[in-house]
Amino acid sequence: MTRVLTDERALVRSDERAVLLFLLLLSILALAVFLYYTTLVLEGLPDVLPENPSPSRVGSALPPTADG
Repeated sequence: MTRVLTDERALVRSDERAVLLFLLLLSILALAVFLYYTTLVLEGLPDVLPENPSPSRVGSALPPTADG
């Protein structure tokens, strides 16, 4: 009788390990998909700085004036 209970506990323990492994793999996959789509969205955003700044404004820390 005790041998049957021991075998059942071992079976349950291996099932729990399989479920934990499945959840771990699923979470890694979800993280990979999340990072992929995050980079996809971020690459689609416009650049913060203009690619070709005007030569008069390069290196200037002053705000623009009315005359340019």
